[in-house]
Amino acid sequence: MEVRLIENKELLESAELFKIENLLWGTEKIAKTYGYIGFVQGEGLYIKLVCEEKDPLRVYKEDQDPVYKDSAMEAFFQFKGNDTAADDIYLNFEMNANGALLACYGKNKMNRIPFTPDQIRKMKCSAEIREEQWNVNLTLPIEILEQVYGKLNLQEGSDFRCNFYKICETKEYEHYAAYRCVESERPNFHLPEYFEKAVILKRK
Repeated sequence: MEVRLIENKELLESAELFKIENLLWGTEKIAKTYGYIGFVQGEGLYIKLVCEEKDPLRVYKEDQDPVYKDSAMEAFFQFKGNDTAADDIYLNFEMNANGALLACYGKNKMNRIPFTPDQIRKMKCSAEIREEQWNVNLTLPIEILEQVYGKLNLQEGSDFRCNFYKICETKEYEHYAAYRCVESERPNFHLPEYFEKAVILKRK
C-alpha cells in the first residue's frame, strides 16, 4: 500500500483510493466500501472511509461502545518505534455512522487497552450520513502514536503495517470484508500477520 505525503488534510482525497472488497466468513455481498489515507509531515495520518450504504445500522452513540455490532468501518495499524517493548502492539479504530469510536491498543485481541478520552478527542473522529452513503474521518496524530510506540520518525520512505475492514456482527445484518484478506476459520480481524505493508511516498 502506498501512503501519500500531502500538504494538509484537505488534500486527502487526492491520494489513491483503496477498496475493502475481500469478502470473508460466508459474506456474499457488501455495499461498496473504500477509503483514502494520507500523511502530513509533523502532524500524522489522516483516514477517510466511505461506504455506499443507505440508512446504516447505528445504535451506539458513545466512544468505546461496541460499534462493531452496528454497521462499522475499521482501521488497524502496527508501527515500529524506539520502544522495543511495544514491537508487537497494534492499534484498532472502529467507527459507526454516529461517529462513535472504539479505539484500543495491545498485543492481542483479549487484552486491549482503551485510549483515553483526551486521546480520542485529538483523533477527531467524525461521521457524515448522506442519502446514498456514509463516511467517517479519523486523525492519528504523531504525538498519540508515539505515546504507544516511542519515537517513530515518520517521514518519506517510512513504513508500517495496516488493514481496513467493513463489519457488522448483528445477526440479521452480519457481514465481514477486508482490504487485505484474512485467513482464519472464525471471524477475527485481530490478526496482525495479515496486515499489509504501507510505505509513505511523495505525491505523484
